[in-house]
Amino acid sequence: MKRTNVFWIAMPCMLLVGACDNDDNNDMERMQNQEFVTMAASSNRFEIEAGELVGEQGADERVIEYGSHMVMDHGTAGMELAALADSKGWQVPNDLLEKEQEMLEDLMVLEGAAFDQEFARKMVLSHEQAVSLFERASGPDGVLDGDLREWAAGKLPTLRAHLEDARELNAQINP
Repeated sequence: MKRTNVFWIAMPCMLLVGACDNDDNNDMERMQNQEFVTMAASSNRFEIEAGELVGEQGADERVIEYGSHMVMDHGTAGMELAALADSKGWQVPNDLLEKEQEMLEDLMVLEGAAFDQEFARKMVLSHEQAVSLFERASGPDGVLDGDLREWAAGKLPTLRAHLEDARELNAQINP
């Protein structure tokens, strides 16, 4: 009889300890604040730098207009991210991550119609990646910081609109 009582007392305690361990593991799987800031800043900077190239290397008026729009929108987002990061003690790197650097280098060697076509393709790819990144950061397993998670969620509608516009541009430039 005593053995049964010990079981019923010990079992809930073991479950409680196990649940606490799982919470710790979930935090380890969540995206870290600085990781998101670094990735978001690189993605954002790519959009700005690629948009700036359009003025020098683009030919199609639709591409030029889209590039200008990217410089303005992502410039604003970059300033917002920098202010939030500064208030939280996170670093916003000035350099692009490797994947964005490679995409930018691909564009730098092109001009005219070839530039326009590749720019349109890169804008679709880059915005698909950005939407995915921001969805993850703002989701249930997203970043731990509530302000950063809220900022990421607030940027999603604009990023999704940019993606749709990029898909439309790509369909027009690369039929």
